[in-house]
Amino acid sequence: MAWNILGNEGSVNFLKEHTRAEKLRHAYLITGPLGSGRRTLALAFVKALNCEHPPAEGEFCGQCLPCRQIDGQAFPDLFVLTPPEGARDLRIDQVREMQQTLALSPYRSKYRVVLIPDFQRATAAASNALLKSLEEPPSKALLILTADARESLLETIASRCEVVRMRPLPVGELEKGLVTDFALAPEKSRLLAHLSAGRVGYAVRYARDESLLVRHQEAMDQLLEQLSSSRRARLQYAERLSKQKTPSREQFTWLVSAWLPFWRDVLICRENASLPLVNLAYEARIQATARAVDHATALSILKAHEEALAALDKYANPRLVFENLLMRLPKLDV
Repeated sequence: MAWNILGNEGSVNFLKEHTRAEKLRHAYLITGPLGSGRRTLALAFVKALNCEHPPAEGEFCGQCLPCRQIDGQAFPDLFVLTPPEGARDLRIDQVREMQQTLALSPYRSKYRVVLIPDFQRATAAASNALLKSLEEPPSKALLILTADARESLLETIASRCEVVRMRPLPVGELEKGLVTDFALAPEKSRLLAHLSAGRVGYAVRYARDESLLVRHQEAMDQLLEQLSSSRRARLQYAERLSKQKTPSREQFTWLVSAWLPFWRDVLICRENASLPLVNLAYEARIQATARAVDHATALSILKAHEEALAALDKYANPRLVFENLLMRLPKLDV
């Protein structure tokens, strides 16, 4: 079975070659933006290392017990380390527990593998604790980290890993892949390729869960409504959202994340840049907004969204952050 990963052939072939030649490093760092396929690539690598009936060197069958267990994260020699429930950051006690696991002999395979997704979210103490495993790796142990960028990690960690980069696909390439590999209709493939900004993981999630598309549309409709609303109406909107069942931080983060590409699209239209829009379904409203604001205003609003996301990620008061963002939006009738 092929690794079934769209694009990034260089990264896929690099790990296949390591699997075939059995020249494994003790640690790998797979980098790329969220939704680019970092976790998918990591699990495919683990399956290729442990498949009982590989159809060819560096491949995996996808049907044997280890392959199925790895897909379900039930493989005895695979340990996936994530923050505890209700938390967002990886903690030092979790890393120390992982180190004890990594020191054990494999149960049924050649290697005991630890996968740590989104390691950029580890605390400083957790990152420093991991250095011991990288400096003195146990025998028959394999550590796989994923992160948004090499620069997000301590250089002492990144320099001790084999770095594998995942990149978003060109929108046209992803559009074709969604048609051929996922049997999507051409029009829907075009919409999702743009909406995901070339990130395969996001496109597949949208394809498999129609409710995500509906939710995105609702978010965009709410943004356009707020642009024409008074300051008082915007504060009332934030108050209503804060009283919903969904935790306000999650709700506000979703909205700001959905709105940010709208302002990127506005800047693209203002500058007549030859870049693909993300929100194709709202192209007319984007063009109207681009005519109504100048470059400095659009850029300032885009930066305000980025700052809001950073603040929401740092445990700031979510409603206050969202209200401040709403107050910075211009009043427009688009």
